[in-house]
Amino acid sequence: MSDLKIDFVPARWWDALDYFRLTLEMVRGRDPLADQLLARPWSLRSLLEFGYLLDNFFHASTFFVVVSGERAGVISMRHYPQFIYMDALGVLPEFQRGDIGRRIGKFIRDYGIRRKYHWGVAAMAVSNKPVHMLCGAFGGRLLGLSTTKLTLGLSISMPSEFEMKRLKRSEAREAWKRWKLDEVKHVAGEGVVEIAAQLLGTLPRGEYLALYQKGQEIGFALARRQKGEVGIDLYTSTQFWSSESTAGFVAALAHHLGSTARYLQVTQTHANTLTASASFDFRRHREEERHFVYFTSD
Repeated sequence: MSDLKIDFVPARWWDALDYFRLTLEMVRGRDPLADQLLARPWSLRSLLEFGYLLDNFFHASTFFVVVSGERAGVISMRHYPQFIYMDALGVLPEFQRGDIGRRIGKFIRDYGIRRKYHWGVAAMAVSNKPVHMLCGAFGGRLLGLSTTKLTLGLSISMPSEFEMKRLKRSEAREAWKRWKLDEVKHVAGEGVVEIAAQLLGTLPRGEYLALYQKGQEIGFALARRQKGEVGIDLYTSTQFWSSESTAGFVAALAHHLGSTARYLQVTQTHANTLTASASFDFRRHREEERHFVYFTSD
């Protein structure tokens, strides 16, 4: 493909429909969330997602990847204070060969340098291997913001011995941010913490608990109740990432909240350490997982 002519052509407002078509075709069969949109395009969830895509289209710098005169893919970049965020990135399957990944990477780097951006961030489905390879072609590395959802069985574990302190929302926001960024330090290092902090968004609503052991803070939990059950977001120190410790946290939190814990959300690196057993029964929702990656223009 190196002998083919590849251009990067700015998209205009009248190109919105072609942008949607190409974006969804690029991820068809590779991104379960996109497949759900295509399967039920008129559902409320799909319509809201289409609205989100439309808003991104009008607030991002979007380019068509044009190969020998044919629109082959999309690059859509949203500007943050210190980095560009890839809203859409990729080419159609029939164009995923040759050196197109390197040439897309060069275009993105040059675009960032001209506008004095030295960092880029992208999020993608774990199952979208072509985009992983594309990001790898220009140095994409895991950022550390990715999480995993587990559906828990009804097994009973012995609670961990730790203390819980209920937090106000303002306190919880700081604790949630601190523990989320602690994972970034663990995965990507101190140098990208400031970048990751700009991607955190809004603290989800729920009940907030700081976790302590012998007076030392060891984690943060966010609990959301629904129909007599509870879902827990759990962020703890790496020394408590074993299956036994995680099961103990879940049991203790469920007891404290007076409800059955059915869902658990942890960081992906935490999830990678867990092993299902009779005392800690869970199902991992890999099809919903996404990776955040970052790259530099240096």
